[in-house]
Amino acid sequence: MMFSLLKKIYNACCKSFVLSDPEKEFIKLNKEIWSQTSGPIGVLIEGFLYSPISVIEKARIAKAIEEKLNLQSLVLLRGFSKRSSNVYEIYKSFSINNFIFWWLKYINIILVSKILLSTFFIFKKYRTGEELLSMEKHGIVIGDLLYDTLIRFNPKSYTVADISYKKHFRLIFRALYSIELYKKIFEKYDIKAVVTSHNVYAEFGILCRLANQYGVNVYLKDMKVFKLYDQKIHIDEHFLKTSIRQFEEGLSDKSLYNKALDYLKSRLDGTVDQVDVKNAYRDKKIYSKDDLLKYFDLNRENKNVFILAHAFSDGPHVGGGLLFNDYYHWLVEVIKIMSTVKGINVFVKPHPSSYMWNESGAVEDILSQLSIDNIHILPNDFNTNSIKDIADYLLTARGTAGLEFSCFGIPAITAAQGYYSGFGIAHEPKTRKEYEDTLKNILKIETLSEEVKKKAIIILYLSFQNYWHSDVLPRQEILPGDDYDTLYKLQYKELCENLKAGKEMKDSFYNHVYALAK
Repeated sequence: MMFSLLKKIYNACCKSFVLSDPEKEFIKLNKEIWSQTSGPIGVLIEGFLYSPISVIEKARIAKAIEEKLNLQSLVLLRGFSKRSSNVYEIYKSFSINNFIFWWLKYINIILVSKILLSTFFIFKKYRTGEELLSMEKHGIVIGDLLYDTLIRFNPKSYTVADISYKKHFRLIFRALYSIELYKKIFEKYDIKAVVTSHNVYAEFGILCRLANQYGVNVYLKDMKVFKLYDQKIHIDEHFLKTSIRQFEEGLSDKSLYNKALDYLKSRLDGTVDQVDVKNAYRDKKIYSKDDLLKYFDLNRENKNVFILAHAFSDGPHVGGGLLFNDYYHWLVEVIKIMSTVKGINVFVKPHPSSYMWNESGAVEDILSQLSIDNIHILPNDFNTNSIKDIADYLLTARGTAGLEFSCFGIPAITAAQGYYSGFGIAHEPKTRKEYEDTLKNILKIETLSEEVKKKAIIILYLSFQNYWHSDVLPRQEILPGDDYDTLYKLQYKELCENLKAGKEMKDSFYNHVYALAK
């Protein structure tokens, strides 16, 4: 253990990062495109994610804002110096020349001592994860961000029962330190825009919420989704949520409705280029109702309820309003409740991408631990498309399936705010007690009307229209569980090939950001 720690310290302080040939070629090609603006520092870039697509997109967004507002960018990078950073030279190739090396900021004995005391105070005041959720600092809630960080970066945690020094001290200390450093940046510079890849987890979410507190616009590009959080949009709003105006316009647009129907068919056919869609709908077996009931030897007279589990570690508090501590807690409680309801067959489907989060088998473990035998895990080869012809009801905390199958009249009951909440589509209990009562009386819920089905179809289509994937970028993101090191170099090679083929950095997405910048 000591050797491993010393090796990490050596790599962070002394080891120089050596650029690969594809990175060097990209830097040479990219330098020809960009020039430096002459204005003051006013754009803050979160540079903590190093995947090529994330870096390129954040740099392009920042350059569009720079050009529109005549500002310079400041990048936050991990590490102590430029020689230990694998993206310093990449950002430099965009004519971005201002950097803060994050770990260097930890060399401040007074601040470190202050944060250590604050961290110990957290452990004294907040004993459980549920208590931690409401924690505030400097006028913003950060407890939910801390909670999501604890389960994301402690493998197979899924939920937080007790706050433990041994498991959680480092992550909580880092989060508290980050909020102090972010405040110093906002107080030193007149920041007009923050560019980031996430608004969840402590490092990213605290930056976004502080930016909002200081009146700074946040430009977010998460995978293919782009969203501008200005002062009219709450910083915790789900990044897929469409506006009421767009929704109302969509309802009255017949041509848009036809496009939405085509999009719905594409999703359920598995031809939409999204990893969760591919995993749920592609290369799987279609089950009929007879097939499934025969498979489990179940009563054909019962109504069929489908519980769609989430990836437990994937930011359970994104969007807000979760009635339970986390997705794991939600699933456990739902299973307990539904196991007592008479007249129903209940099926659970693990999240199609749970393997990416190293969560395979977690749902099976829950049923085993609870010793419940009247709730059934769907077969591994089950195509999610089958649900539309089998389900009478669907339960999800806030998952897309609740919207997809509302399109077919199947009522969904949610337990959190999401991108389709507030549009009169799903049943949205406001308290845990109301939620439990709704589940216990699920057989009283009626099939959705044609009007609600149309709403669902429109919202589903609009929610996924703010996807941007420029031709210059590599075709695929690097996802959790992928061979990061190999794909990293291959993506820079692909970027070089695209640039040499004439694909533009300043394309329609760049122009879209430029038009929005303010």
